[in-house]
Amino acid sequence: MAAMATLTVTCLCAEWCGTCREYRTPFYNLAEKFPDAEFNWLDVEYDAEKVGDLEVENFPTLRIQRGEEVLFFGVMLPHAEHLS
Repeated sequence: MAAMATLTVTCLCAEWCGTCREYRTPFYNLAEKFPDAEFNWLDVEYDAEKVGDLEVENFPTLRIQRGEEVLFFGVMLPHAEHLS
């Protein structure tokens, strides 16, 4: 049986956004609880080349993928328990 692809959780935020700054620590704390998943933090300005043409309408925007398959892409309330 083939191994399942790793989950990748990417938070798209901006350093100037106070909500994003407050969410960063809980986001990374949650990453510690899920060591088999990859957690990434992308600043839409500083990491613009990695963000590419993704439409970010509000913060925080999350993209959750299994391999190349996008399972979720959208705005989420900045509470780690919602992401968990």
